[in-house]
Amino acid sequence: MNFSKHARQRLFSRGIELSDTRLSMLSHAIDKAAVKGSKDTLILDDDAAYVVSVPSRTVISAFGRDNLREGVFTSIDSAVIL
Repeated sequence: MNFSKHARQRLFSRGIELSDTRLSMLSHAIDKAAVKGSKDTLILDDDAAYVVSVPSRTVISAFGRDNLREGVFTSIDSAVIL
């Protein structure tokens, strides 16, 4: 799994920390989305949301729970809720 420059900036600026457990959960969620044929998916966990390009296994953006209230997610074809 990769993180785009934009996603890395968002993770840092929003104070989202990625433990080994969370990285494993994200990877598993990407696998599940790929099996279903997803191209761009929204992955939601207890603390954050991630927009992921499934074919390239790249996180392209990240949002903390506080940011979700104002967010509209476009250009996604699936969601995985952890």
